[in-house]
Amino acid sequence: MVVAATPAPCPNPWFPMEEGLALTYRAGRSSELVLTTKDVVPAPDGTVKATLAVSLKGRSGQTDLTCDSEGVRTGLGGLEGTLLSASGMDVQVVNAEGAAVPAPSVMVPGGTWKNSLSVKLQPPAKKGGLRPTIATTFDKEATVLGEEEITVQGGTFKALKIKNITTARASRPGSEGRSMESLMWFAPDVGIIKLTTDGETNLELLKVDRPNAKVQPAVLKGAKKKAKATKG
Repeated sequence: MVVAATPAPCPNPWFPMEEGLALTYRAGRSSELVLTTKDVVPAPDGTVKATLAVSLKGRSGQTDLTCDSEGVRTGLGGLEGTLLSASGMDVQVVNAEGAAVPAPSVMVPGGTWKNSLSVKLQPPAKKGGLRPTIATTFDKEATVLGEEEITVQGGTFKALKIKNITTARASRPGSEGRSMESLMWFAPDVGIIKLTTDGETNLELLKVDRPNAKVQPAVLKGAKKKAKATKG
C-alpha cells in the first residue's frame, strides 16, 4: 500500500506568503481593506518569514508573518490584532499563542485549532485627551465545517468553510467573557475570501493582485468562462 506524503507546511496554500500579493476587501458596509505581503524570506529549514502590510480607512499598520510546521503565525496574533493595528489604536501584544492559520494537514473537514491573543489598547493621542489602557484577551476556537462553492465580488471559489467561536474578555482574574460566532471562507492560493458575523458580511474579497503571478487563484473554471462570455 502506498501512503500519500503529508503536504509540506510551507508555503501554506491557505495563507500564501507571496511577494507583492495584495488582497483588497470590502470591510463592513463601505470601507476598503488592503492586505499586502512583502519582504518574503525563505529559510533553509523550510520556514518562511514575511511582512503583512495593512491599510484601512486611510490608516496603515503592519505585522510579521512566520510560516512553519504549526502553520502561519502573525506578530499581532491573527486577524483580530492585524485589523486593530490599522484602526488607529496603539496595540501592545502581551501574549499570542497558536497559529492564525494552521498547517495544511489541519485545514481539512473536521479539523480544529485554537489561538489566543492578549493585548493592551490605547486610543490615538489627542491634545489634552486621556488615553485609557484597555486590556483584552481574545480566545478563538475554529472548526473546518467542509468545502463549499462561494461567490464574492472577486470571483467564484471552491473554499473551506470555517466556524469560529471567539470569546473576548477583560484581562483580569474572574472577568466574564462574551462569545461571538463567525464564519470564514478560505480559498487555496488566496486565503480569506469572506467573513460573516450574525449573518452580516464583515469582509468580502474584491480583487486579487499578483505582480509576480506564478499561481493562479483557485477561481472555478465556470466563472472564468462566464466572464469571457460576458466580455464577448
